[in-house]
This record gives sequence, structure tokens and C-alpha cells, in this order.
Amino acid sequence: MTLLKENTSLILKEELESKGLKQKFVAENIGVTTTYLSQMLNGSKHFSVEIAIKMARFLDVPLEKILN
Repeated sequence: MTLLKENTSLILKEELESKGLKQKFVAENIGVTTTYLSQMLNGSKHFSVEIAIKMARFLDVPLEKILN
């Protein structure tokens, strides 16, 4: 079973910022609402493994960086 790291939201938030990407643009490209993405990045909602994989692919981040 694959589990997300405890700091997945922080890792992905930092990746967005370092690449200069807006949450709205990312949300549209991974198939979630901007509100939902914002909630996941701020920790009020949890990332599903499926969404984390989509984020990793879109941001070109190795899955190992966000998965245990």
C-alpha cells in the first residue's frame, strides 16, 4: 500500500511556488476545483493518492518525493 508523506501538501505547495504556477492553472490541469486544491495545499483537506500522482506528473516531480 502506498501512503502519502505527512508533508505532501507542503512539498507540493513549494513546488508550485518555485515554478511560479497559479493554483487555478494547476487545478484546471489536474481536474479539481481551485477551492479544493487550495484546501489540500493548506491542509484542511487530504490529498488522495490519485490527486497526488496527478500533481506529481503535472509538476514533473518524482513520486518518491511525495510518497513514502
